[in-house]
Amino acid sequence: MSDDLDIVLLYEACFPGSVTGSTELDCPHCGTLLTVPVNDPMGQESYHCGNCQGTFDVDWVRETVTE
Repeated sequence: MSDDLDIVLLYEACFPGSVTGSTELDCPHCGTLLTVPVNDPMGQESYHCGNCQGTFDVDWVRETVTE
């Protein structure tokens, strides 16, 4: 059973949100910690910060955030 859990945790570490459906990241505009949904861990998604109203894109494959 421990091996199965290790595989799940490793997969989640490599592809954030792929198992849990969400992950945390800092807003690139104001630095607020956000919990964001991850619908496609192998693609790109756009997000909106509820704190500063800034928008940004995340490329989950390249692990990059662009404003």
